[in-house]
Amino acid sequence: MIKPSFITQELLMIFLDSSKKLLAVFLTLTMVFIATFSMGASSEILAAPEPDPIICPTNRTPSQFEHDLRKALLGEPSVNSNILTFSSAKHKGSQQYELLQYEGCPEEMGAWLLLPMPDNESDRMQAVHSILLPNGKVLIVNGSSNRNRFEKLEGRQPEDGVDSYKGEIIFENAVYIFKEGVDTRNSEVVDNTSIFDPQLADPIALQEKGEKFGDRSPFERISSPVAESGGEPNDIFCSGHLQLPNGNVLFVGGSRVYYIGPVFQGSKQANIYDWQSQTWSEPHLLEDGHWYPTLVPLKDGAIATFSGLGAKDFERVSPIVEIYDPNATTEEKKWQHIDISQLPNSPFKKRMNSQTFIKDSIDLYPRIFPTKDGRFLITGDGGGKTPLRIHKSTNSYFVTFEKDNDGTYSITFQPGPKREAVSKVYGTASLDPNSKNGDVLLYGGIIGSNDISFGPGKYAIRGASIVASVERWIAPEPSKTESKALGEWVIDEDFLARIDEDILQNSSDDYKNPQYEYVKQSSNLGRFGKRAMESAVILPTKQVLVVNGGNYPYHLPVYHPTLLTPNDQKDPTRPEEHLGFDTKLMNPDIQPRLYHSTALLLPDASVLVMGGNNSMAGRFVDSGKVELDISDDFFLTPKGFVSNTAEIYQHSIYYPPYLFGQSKRPVIDTNITEIHYGESKDISVSNASGSGSNDSIVLIKAGSVTHSFDMGQRLVDLDKNYVDSEKIKFTVPVDKHFSPPGYYMLFYVNADGKPSKAKIVKLS
Repeated sequence: MIKPSFITQELLMIFLDSSKKLLAVFLTLTMVFIATFSMGASSEILAAPEPDPIICPTNRTPSQFEHDLRKALLGEPSVNSNILTFSSAKHKGSQQYELLQYEGCPEEMGAWLLLPMPDNESDRMQAVHSILLPNGKVLIVNGSSNRNRFEKLEGRQPEDGVDSYKGEIIFENAVYIFKEGVDTRNSEVVDNTSIFDPQLADPIALQEKGEKFGDRSPFERISSPVAESGGEPNDIFCSGHLQLPNGNVLFVGGSRVYYIGPVFQGSKQANIYDWQSQTWSEPHLLEDGHWYPTLVPLKDGAIATFSGLGAKDFERVSPIVEIYDPNATTEEKKWQHIDISQLPNSPFKKRMNSQTFIKDSIDLYPRIFPTKDGRFLITGDGGGKTPLRIHKSTNSYFVTFEKDNDGTYSITFQPGPKREAVSKVYGTASLDPNSKNGDVLLYGGIIGSNDISFGPGKYAIRGASIVASVERWIAPEPSKTESKALGEWVIDEDFLARIDEDILQNSSDDYKNPQYEYVKQSSNLGRFGKRAMESAVILPTKQVLVVNGGNYPYHLPVYHPTLLTPNDQKDPTRPEEHLGFDTKLMNPDIQPRLYHSTALLLPDASVLVMGGNNSMAGRFVDSGKVELDISDDFFLTPKGFVSNTAEIYQHSIYYPPYLFGQSKRPVIDTNITEIHYGESKDISVSNASGSGSNDSIVLIKAGSVTHSFDMGQRLVDLDKNYVDSEKIKFTVPVDKHFSPPGYYMLFYVNADGKPSKAKIVKLS
């Protein structure tokens, strides 16, 4: 590149020669143009697109899975298997579905299937809360997710104009004003629940049955809990939820009061969904409200609820831990509560940091994980301390539960190790499925603000930013002394931005008209690395899929998932070695899935990706219709699809790369439905890799996802040995704390990294 200083000096000398003034002017203009062009061409973002590499070989042979998928959707497989435009757009009334166009080879970057949108508008909903049930179906609960409203301004005429900054809009020849908050006692407002059937979203399985994909919607509307009970509203929007050992789903808390400004309260209700009868039990009135709570499974099958805004005061994190014990013999013991505000070493008794005397607290939707020594690690990175207060804490805590002979629970706290960074909000978290000691991973998020309207331009907040970091808690070895039993935190500040890929996709700065082009990888690739509102899904291969989210909670969606693959040659404790992972961008989704999106592993080893707010939704009070609000949504234009509502009602299936491998997919032939702690069990597996191979059998807890966090997700690697070429004996774990009772997916993964379809088993 030509340096501007050199250009200036040389041209100045020429300019001083009076006989060459005209030449100097010409050369000056020429060189300034060249310098400007050279500087622009050197920019990672402004560079002209370089030729696409050959992502797939010309002699590529599609896998059986891809062959069957193409045939089921297109009628016949593509003649030229190297043609990556694998697209089938069909329209049946208002239904739209397609297998999305590849940007890269599916065996390297996976593929997406856009699911049919329900014909009936009333059946369309996003997926704020999603739970995998024992029958393999998915429960979707939204409550009052369409909480915002537009009220008509009487006496105002469209020709008078509107003030958009006040939330005024013109709609159907009338003037409306945008307001937030709904009457959650209105059953029509909170009645947003459905069941998703994966069998009706599987093109291959449907073809085998003689049915066509898209003829029947995989979504079925079912009843919701009552809107009011005991004089208290019962809106399970923004609740916490987990499966009980019998497969029923416990919901705790939700929205009691939710209006714009510092007026937030949590619901005092608890609800139980019966997965067999598809009915709801009568709500139970809790000791306190819980808005944004986290639920924790205990080793005896009980469930404890932490945090969430209470119901007694506005903007107060509840110090009440609610415990539901399904094994209790009396109603008194079935629901217990403990006030942890005055307990020794409690977060409510500890200073937030050394620079303040303000007491710490527990984040909303705190990240809580089991440890191998029987405790729980609790830290931040959830929904913030309160919606309006930044949680500038580096503290973490250990929590221990005890239960006496009378069935009464008690809680103790211990200080945990200091974090490497202050607590963030709206990132995601998971256990590291490759860690034998139970390491914890915290991905991305917002630092310096709890405001979900934070974004570019006029939405900027001083001191706030989105991070690309991954922070790891290195769990202590079981043999460590008490003084070293805390473990330690390490951080890779650029983890998600250092994608192990030669090329990747980036958008221009022109948000009004997104232009997507391939550019060379940057070591500081914030456009893809910096994420908030994303989800981390543990796969049967011990990989982690980071999917959904964007550069801001409501702005600049990141369509490409990032796949984390463990690398045995890298040290997971060293940031410079990427914390033990290789990372790679996957093929992109088509929908902008930001706030309130979910991602859930299905028994067929695909990932169900749903929902998202691409802005705040607004419901018209007089008509009930939901439309986009007054936010500047131009930079949220979906890639290739125009949505008619701010909430995403069209969902997707992501097929990870391992489904496109050439090896035959293994099949668990044994009809296994229940396993018991410590027992040995035989299963028959077709297409098994054989003794001595690098295959595995894993248990993955049925998912329960909301607000970028799966509260029960974990993977257990089972000890195994071959009885013969297809019969494998595995041992069920004995650790009830790390592997609590309930329903799991049992996968066999062959030596090539291709998983079977799972058997859903009950661990007891």
